Amino acid sequence: MACACKNKRQTYEVVPNAGKANRPAFTSSSRGTAEAVADRYPTSVVRDKKTGDAVYHAWPKGAYEVVAGDTVILPAHTVRNDADKGPLRAAADEHAADGAVVRAVDSGAVVYPLPAALTASGATLTAEQAPTPA
Repeated sequence: MACACKNKRQTYEVVPNAGKANRPAFTSSSRGTAEAVADRYPTSVVRDKKTGDAVYHAWPKGAYEVVAGDTVILPAHTVRNDADKGPLRAAADEHAADGAVVRAVDSGAVVYPLPAALTASGATLTAEQAPTPA
């Protein structure tokens, strides 16, 4: 007998190559697990299986900086875990009006915010829409 929760459970897929791969490399019902797996593969994306929208762009271990155009807002920081991403996200969010993004120092790949990362990588996926405040 099939599980009654099958259609209600949210499932996430890790898709390599900025979501351009034909099939997912990994599937999980845990978003955190899917994000951890995605971080092992540069340019991979986590997408919601039901909607097909991207919910996360991988941040492999390495050095990242926050930039707005040619201006460096926050110099290179090493990212080893999720806690290391906090100051980078905060700086990018604070300067969002200036078009600030987080990018890898070595490759220049944009990883945050998600819409900018998807655009820069040439992904055909769209970013998950944030819920509107009530």
